[in-house]
Amino acid sequence: MTPMQAIRAKCLDCMCGNRAEVKLCVCHDCPLFDFRLGKNPNIKRKELTDEQRAAMRDRAVQNLRRVE
Repeated sequence: MTPMQAIRAKCLDCMCGNRAEVKLCVCHDCPLFDFRLGKNPNIKRKELTDEQRAAMRDRAVQNLRRVE
């Protein structure tokens, strides 16, 4: 079980297995609150330039062609 899966399991246990209640949790004092939906708030998403996106797209297309 990964740490995120363990956090999710704890949140589900806290909310008696009700997934909707995990999303609606109001316990902001809980140290797991920011992690409850399976996201790590400490990891910032990398912003890519248009050139970087185009290069990644081209590499993906090349890799797909190799597989075929």
